[in-house]
Amino acid sequence: MQVQTAKNGLVYIHSASIGRSVFEQFYLELGKVFSQCFDSVNQAHLALSAPQLAYPALKSIAQKAGNWDGADGVKFGLVNEIIRLTNVIFAGENGWETVPFDTAVKREILDEDEEAESLSSLVFFTAISKVAPKDLKNSFLEMAGSLRNWELMSLDAMEYQTGLPTLTKKGNTGKKVKESSLIS
Repeated sequence: MQVQTAKNGLVYIHSASIGRSVFEQFYLELGKVFSQCFDSVNQAHLALSAPQLAYPALKSIAQKAGNWDGADGVKFGLVNEIIRLTNVIFAGENGWETVPFDTAVKREILDEDEEAESLSSLVFFTAISKVAPKDLKNSFLEMAGSLRNWELMSLDAMEYQTGLPTLTKKGNTGKKVKESSLIS
């Protein structure tokens, strides 16, 4: 997904889906998040607000069940796995740079609000991609993603980064241009 950040301009967030074993451990919580995403009869809810509400919904569901914190909790097991599988690609001094999501947060590439919104979208992506029926999950993700600049593809972060436009410096570099010795 693309995120317009206050400090670093446009950044790209790439995430892979959680594995089957993590899904099976947290299927109940992801299933409840999925159900809440489709709680409204208005389809605009799915595209507009559900991605923004997925992380708070997951946290609330897990806290009510008493399994948010701890070594076997949702925060440690599921959320940390989603974060582990996510990279942030941003314009650095030498072109595109890729760092893990948690590093991007520590280096303030993403501020607190950008982190929260991105994490919520990642929880939404995870819930839809693991819980939705196979023949419907792409249409659900495309519907929400069309409003949020998401791209669905089967590329790892490095392959995705390679496909990004080449970064060029804008403006005058300060170097003087040599005069041509050609006569026109």
